[in-house]
Amino acid sequence: MKVLSNWRSVRLWETQVERDLHRNYSLRTHGILIGSFTLLLMWCVSALQMHLLHVDSLAVRYFLTLGVGYLGYLLVLRWWAKRLVEGRELNADLDAPDMDFGSGRSGGGSHSHVNSGESSGGGGSGGGGGGEGGSGLTDIASGALDVAGAADEGAVIVVPVVAIFLLCTAVVLGAGSLVLLYFSWDALLAVAIEVAFSYVSARAAVRVAREGWLMAAVRLTWKPLLGAVVCAVALGALLDHFMPQVHSLPEAVRVLLKTH
Repeated sequence: MKVLSNWRSVRLWETQVERDLHRNYSLRTHGILIGSFTLLLMWCVSALQMHLLHVDSLAVRYFLTLGVGYLGYLLVLRWWAKRLVEGRELNADLDAPDMDFGSGRSGGGSHSHVNSGESSGGGGSGGGGGGEGGSGLTDIASGALDVAGAADEGAVIVVPVVAIFLLCTAVVLGAGSLVLLYFSWDALLAVAIEVAFSYVSARAAVRVAREGWLMAAVRLTWKPLLGAVVCAVALGALLDHFMPQVHSLPEAVRVLLKTH
């Protein structure tokens, strides 16, 4: 019962800290500022790779950019949360000063066999049959060439359309994942509570199993990060394959607008 009472006091303390943070700060505005800084950092990293390091593969460049951006985001998140909780009075009066809650194709080829005439009657009749067979083969070959030509024309039209669709899908999904990742204030609130609790623990010698600010941030951000990485690498790979001459996404957009 004592453990339950102590745990209840910790939960009430967390609720109070969360309420104070919401009342004293506009967490949505803080999230927008952190996200804007992270996107600016990612833009600088991408420009550095393109202009100074000469990284030609867009897939590699996007992967490295997202990795550096996420590390920068975590560091800024930790610093920002610390600044938020340092300005408020933390109540270290928990019920127990020494609480311990424990550790958490198979392509089937079709072969056409053509009979080139019937051998009945004299030589003149046989010669006529041979002529009809030659004409039939010519017609079949011509039809096959027409079908192949139509298929080539269809591929010329369909492949770029599919490529553009995949590019747009990767851009939209990747951008949405980045917005969810960097502009959300949920991670900021969780990290701030963990930092505040570390201050209380240091003052009151409270030992409670906590996940820590880093695990709290990663728990709330790893899914959108994974989505952003998958979309960005897929986008870069598509651009590398279909437009090897371009060196950036805006350049690819300009090329698509000119050709269509």
